[in-house]
Formats: sequence, structure tokens, C-alpha cells
Amino acid sequence: MHVEGWADTGWPVLQRSSPTLLVLGRPTCDDCQRWHAALSQWQTEVAGVRIVELNLRSPEGELFKAAQPWTQHIDWVPYNLLYVNGETVAEWSGESLDVLEEALVSRA
Repeated sequence: MHVEGWADTGWPVLQRSSPTLLVLGRPTCDDCQRWHAALSQWQTEVAGVRIVELNLRSPEGELFKAAQPWTQHIDWVPYNLLYVNGETVAEWSGESLDVLEEALVSRA
């Protein structure tokens, strides 16, 4: 699956009616790199899913953190948020396709 960067999508992607997975991380994080690789190879039956990554240390990441104060409490990356219609419907830390698929199926 194609993984997009936040700089290419921004806030509007989170308002979609189809699921959008926002992955918060850092490019120097080994777990984040493994998760990116897994997501790039992943295939789903759920229509319209988009995956967007946001580097928390980038200028865009700094703006996101300023707009979302709860991010200061993230202890582990990658941190995943599944959005539908602008609402967070699931969130979890780590790199698990099983958790992602379960979240998608329960929201479909």
C-alpha cells in the first residue's frame, strides 16, 4: 500500500469518510522503519484506506504537536491513529497489522 507523507496531505486527509491511518513517528526510529516497511507491503480488503506518516521532529510535526497538546504524552512510537470523518476511532502504539486490521473491520 502507498504510504503518504503529511506534507503532501495535511489536515484535510483526516476529514475523509474513508479510513485514514495517521502514523506518528521519527525516521531514526527502528520500530518506525519496520512499521513503514510492513505498511508498504500490506494489502487490505477495506476500500479507500489511506496511510499517512508524520515525522514528529519535522516542521510539520512541530506544528501538529502544537495544535494537539496530547501528543506530549506519547511514550512510544510509532503511534497510530485511525480517523474516520475527522474523528479518531482507534489509537495504539507499536507496529501491529493485526491491531490495524481489527480496528478497520470493527469500523467498517
